Amino acid sequence: MLFLYRPPQTYMPYRLPRNRMEQAEYNRQLQARFNASRRASSPPTPEPVDPVAALRELGALHNEGMLSDEEFAAAKAKVIGTDAS
Repeated sequence: MLFLYRPPQTYMPYRLPRNRMEQAEYNRQLQARFNASRRASSPPTPEPVDPVAALRELGALHNEGMLSDEEFAAAKAKVIGTDAS
């Protein structure tokens, strides 16, 4: 039995090529879908804290009685970067 197949040029299982504007819009949509599927970036790093201003604020809180001596020492050690113990 003889089967006649169409030549590959006459059958296209996909749409004909798009014009430039349609292709650009398709590329934008494809990029947007790709960007939506990407993992969230890492959180931004916090801005550096001015240690002098932080110590002044802690001193003011301590003088007003809002911080106990132990809390003030622990917060000051944290700002300076030394161990509180």
